[in-house]
Amino acid sequence: MNPPDKIVLEHAGALGDFFLAWPAFLSVVRRFPGAAAFAAVRPSLAGYLAPLAAPCPPDLRRTLDARFAAAVWPKALANTLVIRPGLAARPELPPSDRFLFLPGVVPGSLESPRGHYRKALETHGIPWAEDWREMFQTLFGSHAPTTDDVLLFPGAGHPDKCWPLDRLAALAKGLAARGLRPVYVLGPAELERGLAPAGSNMMLLETVEELSLALRAARAVVGPDCGPLHLAGLHGVPGVAVFGPTSPRQWGPVGLDVITAGMACAPCAVVTSGAFAAACPRPLPCLAGVGHEAVLERLMALTVARPRAGQYGK
Repeated sequence: MNPPDKIVLEHAGALGDFFLAWPAFLSVVRRFPGAAAFAAVRPSLAGYLAPLAAPCPPDLRRTLDARFAAAVWPKALANTLVIRPGLAARPELPPSDRFLFLPGVVPGSLESPRGHYRKALETHGIPWAEDWREMFQTLFGSHAPTTDDVLLFPGAGHPDKCWPLDRLAALAKGLAARGLRPVYVLGPAELERGLAPAGSNMMLLETVEELSLALRAARAVVGPDCGPLHLAGLHGVPGVAVFGPTSPRQWGPVGLDVITAGMACAPCAVVTSGAFAAACPRPLPCLAGVGHEAVLERLMALTVARPRAGQYGK
């Protein structure tokens, strides 16, 4: 591939999808160190590309938007390489060898999107950044617990991926009885769904940067297949992810332990943007079948291994 004059790192997905794609962005920028790099992502996530790329200027953004109405690839992008990792099909854009759509979901495969991104880049002569997790922590911080908080994430992008709230509440009681402080982390969607028991410790976070700070300071995290756990894994935060209808092999957060109910019918969904498991009761048995005791046992092993800073001397 001829070196481009400019690179555009493009992403339109959700929080977890973006962090699964982050190593691909790092790999591309490293491959073309002489090219000017720009980020075209959600404003809430732009900070996580700031060390790699400048914000996309308005004129370049307008040219990128114009692709969707053009019959041919814009001449203004002739020397620009656009990288777009995504879980859906390739956007309906004019063909061009300067547009690399990296498919994160391949029919018949339960490999992680990160693995698919790697294969796609290597096909185009772009080596994978093997130290992507270490580099993320160098740029954005690593786990350094300063509290006894265990962050509990009751929500997920799809409500059918959530661990039943009564299991989470029982886990919270067990944690409190062992000297840890369970804290429910809530966003607007969780508040609307009422996903926190009354009287619980709650943390309302408005930005991804606030989420990052809370994760790094906590002792551990617990949640379902959701975006914040992918960020926790990148930071090196220990924790437990409770999986049901989706595959831990495909969507498991890096570095976190995974617990399932071990049902033969799971996983039953590759992507969860729509309805699935129509014949199953709600909450789904593959999630309701995970008891809080198993999660508590796993968490205690993790938190004993990683006491908070200053707890036992230096």
